[in-house]
Amino acid sequence: MNKAFRISGLILGAVLALGQLQAAGAEEVKFAGAASVVTDLVAPHKAQVEKTTGIKLVVDKSNAGKGLIDLIDGNCDAAMASASLDATLAAAKSAGLKKPVPDLKLQVISKSEVVFIVHPSNPVTKLTWEQIKEIHTGKIVNWKEVGGKDLPITVYTDAKASATRGLIKQTVLANAEYAASAKAVDYVKDVNDKVALDPSGIGGLGSGFVDAGKVVVVGTKKLERPLGFITVGEPSAKVRKVMEAFKAASR
Repeated sequence: MNKAFRISGLILGAVLALGQLQAAGAEEVKFAGAASVVTDLVAPHKAQVEKTTGIKLVVDKSNAGKGLIDLIDGNCDAAMASASLDATLAAAKSAGLKKPVPDLKLQVISKSEVVFIVHPSNPVTKLTWEQIKEIHTGKIVNWKEVGGKDLPITVYTDAKASATRGLIKQTVLANAEYAASAKAVDYVKDVNDKVALDPSGIGGLGSGFVDAGKVVVVGTKKLERPLGFITVGEPSAKVRKVMEAFKAASR
């Protein structure tokens, strides 16, 4: 009986060792960058994509600008981007990109929406893009100017290296600069949390980060943005395989 157990133990050990060797030799694809891509695209489908492709996904969540720098520095296989290539590149320059820009390719996998939020006590529930622009650039500084309370406006924005901030600047602000008084946060989710605590606050962020129980989404023109991956040149075979699997999973 003891001998049989020993043999079974040896067999089990061999199987486990083989599994570990196979796992160690498994292909990997490393992504770095936009938190919005992680929340809205990668996290919901990661397990399915790994199962479909047999490729392990290593995900470094930060922001689009840092992700693009990581790509150019060779620290990842693809950068996660939540805005156009131009907006993402601008975010990378804000994050300190100094190197020459290589041939970058953006593969759009899906889309999501950027929205603007206010505190639940704020009676202003609709704004035009022009009003949002003037609020973010400092031309409108009090809520009473747009039908609200006599209360100074506080603008919260994602980090300067964020593609979401870059997209808002490019699309809604028509490339005008944010007011110097705008408060940049470290992480995009912090925009929701800051506005939830501040009756004077407003901020733009991906819809996936909105906590509907704590803030109110302002009615305005729809602002869509791409979610995808950037590579230097055409993606490698394994990266392309993963991209195609994400496309299929997100349909």
